[in-house]
Amino acid sequence: MSTVDPLLIETIESMLGDLCEPEKVGAAEGCLDADLWKALTESGMATVGLAESAGGSGGTLQDAAAIAKAAGRHAAPVPLTELSIVGGWVCEQAGLPLPEGPVAVVVGNGTRTYWAPVADAFVVVTDEGVAVVGKDAVTLGASGRNYAGEPWAEVTVSGASYVPGPSVAQVHARGALARSLLMAGALSQAAELSVQYCNEREQFGKPIGKFQVLQQYLSQMAGEAAAAEAAADNAVDVVAAGADEAEAMRVIAAAKTVTGRAVGIINKLAHQIHGAIGYTDEHRLQYTTRRLWSWRDEHGSEAEWAAALGRSLAAAGGAALWPAITAWPPATTG
Repeated sequence: MSTVDPLLIETIESMLGDLCEPEKVGAAEGCLDADLWKALTESGMATVGLAESAGGSGGTLQDAAAIAKAAGRHAAPVPLTELSIVGGWVCEQAGLPLPEGPVAVVVGNGTRTYWAPVADAFVVVTDEGVAVVGKDAVTLGASGRNYAGEPWAEVTVSGASYVPGPSVAQVHARGALARSLLMAGALSQAAELSVQYCNEREQFGKPIGKFQVLQQYLSQMAGEAAAAEAAADNAVDVVAAGADEAEAMRVIAAAKTVTGRAVGIINKLAHQIHGAIGYTDEHRLQYTTRRLWSWRDEHGSEAEWAAALGRSLAAAGGAALWPAITAWPPATTG
């Protein structure tokens, strides 16, 4: 398992903490925060984990994952993982140069594509291959926003020159990994905000965190958030260790299932603890929980991925079940 440099985490947390205040996140709904995107790209944070030879900033997939979790924690209103985790990886695998500007990843043709209305470049993945095209090669159809206010549109691509690259299924899984990382960060944020509120809010002359039922809520939230982050981190470690497609699909399916399940539990308890204040524009919680509800269903819901995981394990046979659960990431020797 690769260790992430604490300085990297400190830097991205400081940057996002300064640029993702609730009023800024709210103002960016339906578009993207241009100042934040500029800061991420100029600092190289948007392309960490992508090889320098391909136009990235270098570093490991674990480094990129740490930045993705921080983006989820701060509800960053930019398509960061569309480039760092998904689109940039597709370009690397296909030998294509990294596109400039905000990126949207089109999986199939005529499909709903997240962040398409604000993208300058499109990484297109179809059964024909992969391509990178500009806005002039796409037609945007029906459009809207997810529950968090992040824009999407149905995208049709014309005139693209395709080259061999990752399959549609592989990119769908990579998108699920990206959403798992974003959710892991946001889940920890919702739990931390709830602890903070319980320590600050007083009733009957003492902090409400002293009440046993709320202590139970906080304990349950902490456990779910920790399990979600562990599942997402494990998927990153397995993929980074060079797992084959079937193994990578299994750990990503597990991560998306565990993080998606945690959303229903943590969002419910967080809003029960906060009451009405958690829904106000001034409070960070609703920006976090609305993203969690949205990301939970994007690139496959936990029900879809749980079914896929079950089918994969069943197809491998009973003798393969225990190794599939315990064998990754591989133990290091020496």
